[in-house]
Amino acid sequence: MVKGDMNCSKILLCFFIILTTGLSKIQYSYAEKSPNNIIILNSYHKGLSWTDEQTEGIIHSLKDCHADLSISVEYMDWKRYPTQENMNHIYNQLKYKYSGQKIDLVLTTDDAALDFALKNRHAIFSDAPVVFCGVNEKDNIELLKKYKNVTGVLENPSPDKTIQVALEMNPAIKEIYLIYDHTKTGLSLGELAMEAIHRIKPEIKVMTYSDKPFSKILDDVAHAPKDSIVLITTYYSDMDHTVSGFEKTCKLISETSTVPVYHVYTFGLNNGAIGGSMFSGMLHGEAAGRIACRVLEGENIDAIPLSNDETTTYIFDYNQLQRFNIPKDKLPEGSKIINRPESFFETYRHIVINTVHLIVVLISLIVILLLHIKKIHKMKKELEIKHYELTELNEELAASDLKLKRQYLELVKTQENLMHSEYQYRLLFEKMLNGFFVFEPVFNEDHKLVDIRFLNANPSFKKQVKMKVNDVIGKTWTEAFGYPSLELSIYERILETGRSERFETYYGKENAYFLVNAFKISDQQIGVIFDNISDYKKAIKEIKKFNEELEERVAIRTAELSQAIDELESFTYTVSHDLKSPLRAIDSYSRIMYEDHGESLHSDVIDIIHNIRGICKDLINMINNLLEYSMASKKELNKEEIDIKEMFLSVFNELQLAYPERNVALTIETVLPKVYADKLLLRQVIYNILSNAFKFTKNTDKPRIIIGNTITSEEYIFYVKDNGIGFNMEYSKKLFGIFQRLHTSDEFEGTGIGLVTIKKIIQKHGGRTWIEGQVNVGATIYFTLPFSW
Repeated sequence: MVKGDMNCSKILLCFFIILTTGLSKIQYSYAEKSPNNIIILNSYHKGLSWTDEQTEGIIHSLKDCHADLSISVEYMDWKRYPTQENMNHIYNQLKYKYSGQKIDLVLTTDDAALDFALKNRHAIFSDAPVVFCGVNEKDNIELLKKYKNVTGVLENPSPDKTIQVALEMNPAIKEIYLIYDHTKTGLSLGELAMEAIHRIKPEIKVMTYSDKPFSKILDDVAHAPKDSIVLITTYYSDMDHTVSGFEKTCKLISETSTVPVYHVYTFGLNNGAIGGSMFSGMLHGEAAGRIACRVLEGENIDAIPLSNDETTTYIFDYNQLQRFNIPKDKLPEGSKIINRPESFFETYRHIVINTVHLIVVLISLIVILLLHIKKIHKMKKELEIKHYELTELNEELAASDLKLKRQYLELVKTQENLMHSEYQYRLLFEKMLNGFFVFEPVFNEDHKLVDIRFLNANPSFKKQVKMKVNDVIGKTWTEAFGYPSLELSIYERILETGRSERFETYYGKENAYFLVNAFKISDQQIGVIFDNISDYKKAIKEIKKFNEELEERVAIRTAELSQAIDELESFTYTVSHDLKSPLRAIDSYSRIMYEDHGESLHSDVIDIIHNIRGICKDLINMINNLLEYSMASKKELNKEEIDIKEMFLSVFNELQLAYPERNVALTIETVLPKVYADKLLLRQVIYNILSNAFKFTKNTDKPRIIIGNTITSEEYIFYVKDNGIGFNMEYSKKLFGIFQRLHTSDEFEGTGIGLVTIKKIIQKHGGRTWIEGQVNVGATIYFTLPFSW
């Protein structure tokens, strides 16, 4: 046997060396082979769901190719920039990148990319074969006839199935709102949809929306009658280009519509579409990718016919089905439903499965141990019988003593193994932390389960139910506890079906909760594993109560804080308003004193009167600014579309008239967008900023103000720059404090409230404000407004 093992080991070693050598040669030859260069050319931009789905499907299929691939993905952005200038830019860019490379295959998505690839294949793509998708035969048949070495998957999204299933789900429909845009694809699909509707149900009235503003569509679907539906084919923008994007269009229409919205493309899902027989960009791209693999593996592309593979699937949105009370039994067989709430089992699938497996293993072990015990008892009886027989035949079998001793030793060893197995079972039974008891059912004369009788229980039984094991063994449940078991119906079902059950139960008398796993051992025995979860339930109740109290406290504190803020703002407004009357009185009395007695007063007294009037004027200005700041804090925003450039010019001209002796140059160095804001408050912001620029450039030889802006994905950033006196950046944060100034009133007039008012107004609009500067160079004030279409 050892020699045979050695020969086998030698054979395996030789096989391993040969296999390793062969793999090394294969890897070496594979490394020598250069990868295939693949270009995926998309007509539209990255982020457009239709384009992203096709690209993902193509790459998913290409992964199954056996060839080594180097894949590049390009975007023409033709949907947003359908101009010859853009096409020239794309041509120059792709020619620069790829004209010096060997291109093995070009895959295109949609019409623009196919047309570009075929016309420029020789100049850019090494005359590579072209595989397309997202193209319909009707609009491109003449183009495809002109070229060879090209094939692909035709886009034939038929609205017939969607219309048919919509009418089956909504049989009382009398009117359909058909929405499509004025693009070539949109018009083609709209014509197909109208033909299908008239063919399936000619009496239905069709309202078309290809040449109407988007606001008209929203208004009509918002007042659609109940016996109507909305069908969207493809809609990117209206005639005025006021709406852009498939998903946004579908979402806005669905949110406004009072009737179900059906779509023929999958990008309508999760954007309000109820569903239908939807054309999938992912499946469409996968079909094109499979054709590409065939070409890369050496198949003649001209021998591959244009594909009409089915790339539609019945798919529906659970939320929209619920919204319009459409039952699932009206859906076509095999339909996929998204956004369906997961069941408890689906949510905790792994935990439930693992727990069931564990319980099954434990039950199996227990059953095996019980069977072993039964066998042990049987073998003990057999051994006793044999021992008696051996005693009687002792004289006759004396000659076979050696043989009998050998058999005896084997029997002793078997008995020891059985005893060891029994010991392991008893150890598990006694040491497990869960309570465990075995009972037999008690039936009445009608064979109805009326009670259970305890046969055995482990030590943890006492810990779980606070009752000694000896007090229950041999007794029924009613005898032990004084009331019947609440789970008799469950135990009866376990006896009938043989299936284990897991459940929670509550005993009000002991105020105790238990988690129970019950299983059938035999027709006359059931095993129960249980755990007292009362502390866990109590903790949950306490946490819930604590959360409710905490929420109540937060609500009270919030209301108190809001009331305090309102009272503080009211107090500030009242005090500021009431201070103006005595100050005006002081100013009036000072003026009257000067006018009536000015000639007889000493010059010092006259100076004092002028100082008093000047102080009054400054205080009144300060109070007016305080009131202005308070009103900015309390005023409700009334947002509207504003041409901020016109507002800047209007305020600048107003300040120029106020300071006729100043010659300030104004430069607007960028295009300023239209914004969405409160017109009065935004004008106050611009007035305060420009008046500061006028004020702090009064000592500059050639004063200049520069206005501009930049745009991020979330906000507009505006800036106003001057070449005035500037400031030290160490004190920049101080400038946005109320009454905070870096210059005296003798140098520059002001109250120190202008910038803090700007900050308050911009914050109310959801923006930010900051300032930068340099001494004797100038200052720049920045403010932002949220970006919006």
